[in-house]
Amino acid sequence: MTNERQNSADQTDLTVEQENPPETARWVILSFIAGLVVAALALEYYGYIVHPNKNDQALINELKLLSLKPEFDIKVSSKPSGKESLCVNGYLLLRPTNGKSVAGIVVDEKNRPIDCTLVQAPMPAATDSERGQDNTEAAVAQ
Repeated sequence: MTNERQNSADQTDLTVEQENPPETARWVILSFIAGLVVAALALEYYGYIVHPNKNDQALINELKLLSLKPEFDIKVSSKPSGKESLCVNGYLLLRPTNGKSVAGIVVDEKNRPIDCTLVQAPMPAATDSERGQDNTEAAVAQ
């Protein structure tokens, strides 16, 4: 009889364990999520997470494009704009000519950068008088 009670007690323990499986998986998942939260808070506290601010997105100047088609009358000022453009790593940069080292990438209305390529401008054709001067200088050098 004692054996029967012990067997029935063992069977009830097994059924209880089957009904309530160990919660290790749940604790592993919860501790993983807690670890991620603690890591993110620590990175934020020590300044490793950098958030953009308003100064990073400062609009320096708005530009407009003038068409070079002959049917449009284009009038531009003779005064310099105080800005110069550069082609760096395939992007068009704009910076002031007053000596400050601030430069910005030129983007369109959807913040897509304007691409650029370095193109060699064709050399202007020499006039006859310049050709004659070059020939006389070459003749004198010989």
